[in-house]
Amino acid sequence: MRCDFCGYHEAVIVVYLARSREGAPNKLFLCRRCAKHVSLAYLMEKGIGEESIKREKAFSRKRKSCPFCLLPLRVFLESGVLGCPYCYSAFSREIEKRIRQEQAGNHHRGTVPWRYLQKKKIQQSLSRALRDLERCVAEERYEQAERLKKLIERLRSFL
Repeated sequence: MRCDFCGYHEAVIVVYLARSREGAPNKLFLCRRCAKHVSLAYLMEKGIGEESIKREKAFSRKRKSCPFCLLPLRVFLESGVLGCPYCYSAFSREIEKRIRQEQAGNHHRGTVPWRYLQKKKIQQSLSRALRDLERCVAEERYEQAERLKKLIERLRSFL
């Protein structure tokens, strides 16, 4: 017998309901995979009709979780926080969908902050000055090395 939930796998679990509504079946056949995801409490409360099974299928898709940290998809959708690096691959479709809803796309096309550019220029000047200082000391040009040393101290104070 096939699973009533997915209709694909062989059913190995049978759920019997003592109280069932008229016209509704009193047993449900489930495969092992679907038995892990179906909420039997929900089905018992609502009955085992076709409509309740369809609704439960939609809920079970949202019960997806990360295979590594077991963070449920529901938590990510509510808070926007992921539990581990593996969540990015587990919830990739949902993350991309959420980004597209909140932004114009999933690629950044903006500008770089000006403080970052300033800091980068200072670091480049500092590395150039350190290189020139080593060269001046090696060539025994101590007066120029002293000026470079003062420049290096001033550049380091900006960082």
